[in-house]
Amino acid sequence: MIGVLLIVPFLVIIGLLFFAFWIIMLVDSITRKFKEDSEKIVWVLVVIFTGIIGALIYYFVVYSKHKSLRWFWNTLLIVVLILIVLAAIFYFSNRVI
Repeated sequence: MIGVLLIVPFLVIIGLLFFAFWIIMLVDSITRKFKEDSEKIVWVLVVIFTGIIGALIYYFVVYSKHKSLRWFWNTLLIVVLILIVLAAIFYFSNRVI
């Protein structure tokens, strides 16, 4: 039971990071200048209705071609990996065998 309670804050942090990523992709799809207005509408609807999956698709198809925030995503990836390692260490060090 205690192990489950220890993992909950970690899952909340991951959920918040996914939500922030989704918001960033949504804002980018709304503010980006596409060749046609219909392309913008399609991308905004994809990101809204498919959630994190649509945000990931948008990231790899459109957003990653413009590396303006590459440093941010690299830093975020490092922070997430450190949090995963720390959560795993904390979780397994408090387990009673």
